[in-house]
Amino acid sequence: MDASQSQATGGELKREINLIALIAIMIGLNIGGSLFLLTGIAAGLTGPSLFIAQIISAAPILLALVSYLILTSAMPATCANYQYAKLFSPRLASAAWMVLFIAIPVGALPLFAIATAKLLAILVPGIPIIVTAIIVMTLFYVINLFGIKAAAYVQLATVAVLFVALFIFIIPGIPAIETQNLTPLFPGGIMGIIGASALLYTLLAGGLFGVEIGGEVKNPRTTIPKALFISIAIVMGIYLLIEIVAVGVMDWTTFANETLGAPAKVFLTNPLLDFFIIGGGILASITTINLTLTVAGRYALAFAQDKLFPNFFTHINKKFGTPHWGLTLAYGISVITLVINPPLQMLAAMLNFGLLFMITLVIFAAFRLPKKHPNIYEKAKFKFSQRTITITSIAAVSINIVFMAILAIALKWTFLIFVGAVIAGIVLHMVRKKQMESNSREV
Repeated sequence: MDASQSQATGGELKREINLIALIAIMIGLNIGGSLFLLTGIAAGLTGPSLFIAQIISAAPILLALVSYLILTSAMPATCANYQYAKLFSPRLASAAWMVLFIAIPVGALPLFAIATAKLLAILVPGIPIIVTAIIVMTLFYVINLFGIKAAAYVQLATVAVLFVALFIFIIPGIPAIETQNLTPLFPGGIMGIIGASALLYTLLAGGLFGVEIGGEVKNPRTTIPKALFISIAIVMGIYLLIEIVAVGVMDWTTFANETLGAPAKVFLTNPLLDFFIIGGGILASITTINLTLTVAGRYALAFAQDKLFPNFFTHINKKFGTPHWGLTLAYGISVITLVINPPLQMLAAMLNFGLLFMITLVIFAAFRLPKKHPNIYEKAKFKFSQRTITITSIAAVSINIVFMAILAIALKWTFLIFVGAVIAGIVLHMVRKKQMESNSREV
């Protein structure tokens, strides 16, 4: 069976996503609530050099594109990052799955749901944040139950409005920049800019997880690589413009404790300010919730197909072509996390650990692909010299390790959760492997 197809009970995933829809999905996964919540925190670490920190944080993602272009054009798949990581090490892939599956419903989804609720509270003061976040999660859970096409239609509409809102910030914001706000350029020194870069990693890494729905993309071997390149180029340009405006229109020490709504108030008035908050901040958060929930459901499906999760998670709804049980599990864990209400910084760090670890394994898989899996590499529409693969892989992995070390030092408790998830994933894989070997001997 082709890697882009999925064995499942009850029904099958449907190929309904074209290039435009996939670009919108990847943009929505990138431009999320983190842009509005974390940009100010990063500015507090590095000041006016915020946009330089963004370029540094993007470096490992841009370098990783070589690996992703090879793998997605050779072997598009459902839950693709996990499938690619298995090419390097099934045991570590299980560990990465465990980390990421925890990071999504315990980190990403609650983070973006709370971001949405806090932005709504600006428009409707006094609304309960956690209750509102749960309502938002429930809405997109229901949308995802109706299938990938419904989720994609919502994504296309919201990303279109999101673009308008972001350019409402950028276009009038550029002439409002005051040069005195851009000096000194590096008030936080080398550690400040490196710390800000590690924090901003999630802003561009999310788009790499648009490849997870490879089994539902039309002409995936060409569509996915094109969508990756186009979406990352678009998002990177928007981020740099937004960050230059944000630190250029107000003092970075003031912005450090605020969301992007603070610099927007400097030069925008109602109704444009309200539209930026709604169409920019709120839609940025909900587009990420929408597709992150989609990805989480597929992760449960893939793990169940590998016999590492209960078999009923392989069931796909016949009518809508969606893994309802996986979606429900991710939704349930997210709601429980929201009720517990851990610190936002912990949620963001857990997400970053998951992204960094999984992407690193994917890069290792691409590095070894030509020699270890030549039959798969021969199918790739995008091929590079071994020297190019080696240089980009070493550089990307080295930066990823530095970012993980910074996060581990700064957030020790979150790092311990990450380590625990890694150990749990490895143990689960080993136990299941022994069970399967025992069953084979009995047969």
